[in-house]
Amino acid sequence: MLLDDLDFTPLTDPVDPASVRACAVANGDRPETDFAVGGCVVTGLAVLFFGFFSVFFGMMSGGFLTVGGLVPAGIGVAVVVFFLISSGKGGKHGRETSYRIMRFATVNGMGFRKKIPDPGGTGTIFGVGISRTSSDVVTMDSPREIEVGQHAYYAGYRNGEGRRWSYATTPLDAKLPHLIVMTRATKGRPSLPGSGTTPGNPELHGPGAEAFRVFGPIGRAKEIQALLDRTVFAPDLLPRLVERPLDIELVDGRLYLYSGTPLSTANPDIWRWILPLVTDLAERLET
Repeated sequence: MLLDDLDFTPLTDPVDPASVRACAVANGDRPETDFAVGGCVVTGLAVLFFGFFSVFFGMMSGGFLTVGGLVPAGIGVAVVVFFLISSGKGGKHGRETSYRIMRFATVNGMGFRKKIPDPGGTGTIFGVGISRTSSDVVTMDSPREIEVGQHAYYAGYRNGEGRRWSYATTPLDAKLPHLIVMTRATKGRPSLPGSGTTPGNPELHGPGAEAFRVFGPIGRAKEIQALLDRTVFAPDLLPRLVERPLDIELVDGRLYLYSGTPLSTANPDIWRWILPLVTDLAERLET
């Protein structure tokens, strides 16, 4: 299917809540169980924490449970209610988004996988951290092979900081050096891991070098400059790459585009932007 022929209506059409829930259950989610467990944990912590302060205020009031002593308990109840309502809305929104993406993929003859544990991609985001999982993964075969999804992992240990990236990738019919091209627009987004896997930081020039930092092989600055000038830094591609903050990696015969915000999403404008961009950049790199 040509990109111009894609049907984006499943991303925005109304959805049946029962179908959304059934899809979530079929993919291993447990909406009611997770919600109940989370509610019990938060309720228990709130009771212990705010109950302590209620007793404390009661003792300060002469050992009697006064209205002032009940204030912390009231705050605790409000916190629990707010958490449960927010969690329910957040979980529902996430399930609806995944369902819309699944429908979008199905209607357009694409593949979809809700979760892929330890996916083992060659890009730099796939080889770090633990508990690595990709989700909402959409794959297409034509006009070229493209995969778009989210990827999450914990930095170093299970209770460590969680990191989330979104990616789009396609194989390249070209032998190219391992390059990481990192956006300088880093405000409000994490830094891409793995720049240390490429030993050099070649000194480049031009508008592209003002928008991106480049990591690549040592002693090949002229070659890298020429490669990027006719591809990533080309006047017709560079504005599309800086339209939204992206990092780029060329590794093991693949092109990866990384984003700190979702690329596999229910927003049709993101799909209309990322799919042609991956295709056009890959074709330029193969020329």
